[in-house]
Amino acid sequence: MIGDLFRAHAAELERGGRSRLYVALMRGAADDADAGGIVAAIFAGDPVTAGSVPQLRLLAALHHLVLSGGAPELEPYFPSTGGNAPPDGAWAVAQRVLVDHEAFIRDRAGRTVQTNEPGRCVALYGGLLWLSERHRLPIRLLEIGASAGLNLNAHHFRYVVGGVALGDASSPLEFSEPWSGTPVADPVAAAGRLAIAERAGCDQVPIDPASEEGRLALRSYIWPDEPERLARVAQAATVAAQHPVAIEQCSAAAWLAIRLARVRPDLLTVVWQSVVNQYLDDGERAAIRSAFASAGAGPLAWLTLEPPPAGSGVGTFELRCRERPEDNGSGEARLLAHAGYHGPPVVWRVSGA
Repeated sequence: MIGDLFRAHAAELERGGRSRLYVALMRGAADDADAGGIVAAIFAGDPVTAGSVPQLRLLAALHHLVLSGGAPELEPYFPSTGGNAPPDGAWAVAQRVLVDHEAFIRDRAGRTVQTNEPGRCVALYGGLLWLSERHRLPIRLLEIGASAGLNLNAHHFRYVVGGVALGDASSPLEFSEPWSGTPVADPVAAAGRLAIAERAGCDQVPIDPASEEGRLALRSYIWPDEPERLARVAQAATVAAQHPVAIEQCSAAAWLAIRLARVRPDLLTVVWQSVVNQYLDDGERAAIRSAFASAGAGPLAWLTLEPPPAGSGVGTFELRCRERPEDNGSGEARLLAHAGYHGPPVVWRVSGA
């Protein structure tokens, strides 16, 4: 099964014309796993599922080793360390590195993927504008699966929409024309009214973006031959140092139950998550829904940026919002936008688009 997961992801990347290095490494790892080699040994005893993305865990562990200087023989293949060697020869070298550093790789590959992708804020920020205009209240933003908390700084990034800068005009992280349509009729006015009164987040294993190890971990989860994304996460970490927010180590359901018990009728509480569901079991997902349904009185919304249901035929992520009380009485999460896997482009499906 492990080999199949690696091979399927490699095919998806190749179809999308992305990361030739990871295509080569995934295919080599797939063949190794099928043959009972070092990849099979690393994941021995691991209850591997498609949602646990073992391919990304393994490659993040390998990238971490390369970035830390622990595998100089692989650096020529990794653009993130200045390499430009053809990726076809990378697996033979990587296989030896995995054998030589098995304990390190096994430990890091056992950790949940934490792809802090600030690009997803182009969807979150628009969702916040939409909610702010509907409720005309300051926002209390709560993020589950927040990891390093980079996306809790969505309002501190710069978004150029229709040639006009929204958000923080002085931010080192800029997104140029990331939207098709708009979530509100007048984004400039809405951005001027948006007020984030509180921010908080939780994660099972928080990353400290202010520490050297934390920044290394953040980079390791970004693909080494995608310089734009590497630059984004570095810029977002700089913003996080300027506008820090503490991320509590806690399960999402337990943390939310405590946070949502606090009644704040003067604020719109917005629960936010991006690509979290696949890492939760059924019990945790049910407990999160229960925490939302039983929250104390006060305006409440739940923004999710997640893959669509399997078999839907939709190839992009969906930004959805559930409000309490529901505005249409159906209890269904409303589709606000479609977005790319790493954020842009965002196609708005609500008023203003």
